[in-house]
Amino acid sequence: MKKVCFIIPYFGKFPNYFQLFLQSCEKNADYQWLIFTDDNTKFNYPQNVKRILMNFKDLQSLINEKFDFQVSLETPRKLCDYKPAYGYIFENYLSNYEYWGHCDTDIIVGNLNNFLPPLLTENYDKIFTLGHFIIYKNNHENNRRFMGKVKGRLLYKESFTNKKITTFDETYGNDENVNTVFLKNEGKVFQDDYSFNTKLDESFFIRTKYNPNKKKYENAFQSSKLVLGWDNSGLFTIYNAKDELIQKKVMYVHLQQRQMKINADLQYNKPFIIIPNSFYSVERLPKNIKEFRKLKKKTLNFQKIRIFIKWKWFGLKKKLLKLYKF
Repeated sequence: MKKVCFIIPYFGKFPNYFQLFLQSCEKNADYQWLIFTDDNTKFNYPQNVKRILMNFKDLQSLINEKFDFQVSLETPRKLCDYKPAYGYIFENYLSNYEYWGHCDTDIIVGNLNNFLPPLLTENYDKIFTLGHFIIYKNNHENNRRFMGKVKGRLLYKESFTNKKITTFDETYGNDENVNTVFLKNEGKVFQDDYSFNTKLDESFFIRTKYNPNKKKYENAFQSSKLVLGWDNSGLFTIYNAKDELIQKKVMYVHLQQRQMKINADLQYNKPFIIIPNSFYSVERLPKNIKEFRKLKKKTLNFQKIRIFIKWKWFGLKKKLLKLYKF
């Protein structure tokens, strides 16, 4: 049996840094990725990442065949609610794996073997709670546990028949999600957050960590001069602490909704640095504070302004739709 197979249905064009995502997957040879997509761009897919070309209409049909009710899946964005069901929907692809998982493509993966092996031996039914990276035990019972009742309600059915996104896949602002279903139906869940989840509305990197006890996100670390670095050994946060170079291992970074630039001189399969809005290559990650000081740590970045405008426009659009009852 192999360790983990990650399932990613993705329709439309991949992020401009998708090749870097693939590069980070390649160094995790013990893990497999299956990507179902209609994007036929000629990326360099490593051996442990398999692309399966499929159009969105075919996936809609596949998912509808798995349920005895009409599901609501009008756009690919709604797929986030179906993530907990991938072990059931794609079970024909998963027979050789002890675990299956799902992850997003707006991440860069570190060395998973620095983090996952202890968790994979603790007999968890579900590992992690945030939709950008979750792992499930792969067996018949567990792949159907998302269908369990909570106080007489079938939360998955309520989500799958709702046109709106309900965030059924993760613990985000409510208890009507798959994590609640597992906990209420004898599922053993590991709820700590190992991600470097970048705070959405800041122009520099702030790690925001989900606290399952308080059911909210908390700022776990921030530094206007922090960068992340990737090489063949993994992914690291790199920063200056009182003239001492600090490097810490990271399981993965989630670059949610960030417009990232690819420097023209970036060379694939080389070490690279991640700053809040771009990637660039280096010969090696810094070994001392002198080398760190030479790194470019930021460029002109309008993330905070862009997100502010986006939220304002989203709020205005909701008011207009309500006013005119569209």
